[in-house]
Amino acid sequence: MKTASSNSRTTMPRLSRVMIGLSALLLAVAFVFPLWRIDLVAPQYPEGLGMLIRIDTITGIKPADLDNINGLNHYIGMKAIVPGSIPVLKVMPIALAALIVIGLVVALYGRRWAAWSWLGLVAAGGIAGMVEFWRWSYDYGHNLSPDAIIKVPGMTYQPPLIGTKQLLNFTAASWPAAGAIAAGIAFVIALAVLLYRPSGKRKNTGRVSTLAAAASVAAVLVVLPREASAQRDTVVVSPGGISLVDALRSVKTGGVVSINPGHYIARGVVIDRPVKIIGKGFPTLDGEGKGEVLRITADDVTVEGLMLTGTGVSYTQDRAAIRITGVGNCRIAGNRFENNLYGIYLAKVTSCEIAGNVLRAGGKTEATSGNGIHLWSSREIRIHDNKVYGFRDGIYFEFVHNTQVSRNVSEKNLRYGLHFMYSDDCEYIGNVFRNNGAGVAVMYTKRVHMVSNRFEKNWGSSAYGLLLKEIADSRIERNVFEDNTTGLYADGADRIRAVGNDFNRNGWAVRVGGSTLNGFFTANNFVDNTFDVTTNSQDPSTRFEGNYWNSYKGYDLDRNGIGDIPHAPVRLFAVIVERNPQSIVLMRSALVSILDMAERAMPSLTPALFVDPKPMMKRIG
Repeated sequence: MKTASSNSRTTMPRLSRVMIGLSALLLAVAFVFPLWRIDLVAPQYPEGLGMLIRIDTITGIKPADLDNINGLNHYIGMKAIVPGSIPVLKVMPIALAALIVIGLVVALYGRRWAAWSWLGLVAAGGIAGMVEFWRWSYDYGHNLSPDAIIKVPGMTYQPPLIGTKQLLNFTAASWPAAGAIAAGIAFVIALAVLLYRPSGKRKNTGRVSTLAAAASVAAVLVVLPREASAQRDTVVVSPGGISLVDALRSVKTGGVVSINPGHYIARGVVIDRPVKIIGKGFPTLDGEGKGEVLRITADDVTVEGLMLTGTGVSYTQDRAAIRITGVGNCRIAGNRFENNLYGIYLAKVTSCEIAGNVLRAGGKTEATSGNGIHLWSSREIRIHDNKVYGFRDGIYFEFVHNTQVSRNVSEKNLRYGLHFMYSDDCEYIGNVFRNNGAGVAVMYTKRVHMVSNRFEKNWGSSAYGLLLKEIADSRIERNVFEDNTTGLYADGADRIRAVGNDFNRNGWAVRVGGSTLNGFFTANNFVDNTFDVTTNSQDPSTRFEGNYWNSYKGYDLDRNGIGDIPHAPVRLFAVIVERNPQSIVLMRSALVSILDMAERAMPSLTPALFVDPKPMMKRIG
């Protein structure tokens, strides 16, 4: 008959069985996280290349890394890494699943001998995996093609099993990743449980509980990447030191990556958790013409004080120096952008700030140019105090809402200084749009508020200071339209209110399309324009009242500051040009001078399409 003491030596206590079960489940981490990580760093790849060995495949740390590594290996005769051709990657998922199931069965069975047997299988599996990894890396690094382009006598390229090793100009580092660390912790937990022998006294229950708690904490910690143990509040990037990619791995969430002056290669660097990236002396991040420089996929990211350049031109990709996707609360401030297809690109972004940046591009055609600041499907963005030059469109919005654009300068862009569509409830305050190919275009939008902006020197047959097309319920207040082919063109702009604006020295100050309904212009100044107002409508519904017209020839007998006779701002010749555009060639001819004299002598000749019943005698403001 078995004694209680002998039974305790063969049967595990309930808590020990639970811990064995948890150890078995902990092995499942390897299905989610990689087992091993190999990093390669060289002068020509300061941001590094890398591989992640997973339970069933091998991937690059960055999307293009594996292809780049295979391309380099081709030159020195190494085999291409093709995960599907490595047999052990097909076996390991099955073996690991079997170990997990056996471990759970052992925990239910509760016999020590079974637990020891299972632990032996785990150890044997780990050793077999390491041996197979070494054999694969040996074959990978030693069996080189005799037709290799580059041959170094006696040189082999086997990466280290663990640790670092110099391979030509590359430093290779090989370390266990979260999956392997999880397996190691599972082994330690199970071993500690089996080595512990209860004494039969109740007071030892506390010791078991302490052991269980410690093991549980270790199990939770394994889901963190191994880099987390070394994460710091601030990490410094320098030309001869740590790379930006490694710094982003090393810094704590919410920490600071400080970049010293220098030139850094940065191709598609992903920022996937909240950090601040602060440049000192405008260090250069260069995409080398190969694509995006920075991609932000996390909330609460700040990028300041950098020079970003070199996205290269693409006809199939919207390459941006900084692309921000699906995040909130970002801040891009005080940076410089040179020679990029797109400068800052936001897609599905909320509550971000774009401030104090200078963006320059040198595209020669619209087909080879992108936009300086590009927003798509975003809301509550603050864009202020930026300077944008030489892009296709300086600032571009599509499906953007509740956003404010203020105190920016958008100049010498190929098409529009500002171009937005389907972007309701936005404000544009105190900006300068100067010398752009086609001026500013506002399309298919409601409730636009444009205040205290300057639209200047936008010349060309299709250029406008401001084009309003198919918009509604918008306010145009206290802006300056100066030296444009057309100051303001309203085409299908319903219920707009234009108040307190200055129209100076434009070809056409205001053009009102026949599809524009119920607009209202008041307290505006019209000075030295070739044509103050014109329209293609026979019966316009837009009203003008209380504006100043320097072409007004009336009088103010009661001295109340308002002309005693109404003013009709549409000249006869303006109607002729609107209906026959080619007749503009007669602009400085004697015929036009005769028409103007005839209008002054016989005011009935002036079309009464628009009439200001209360023209102001003095300039307003």
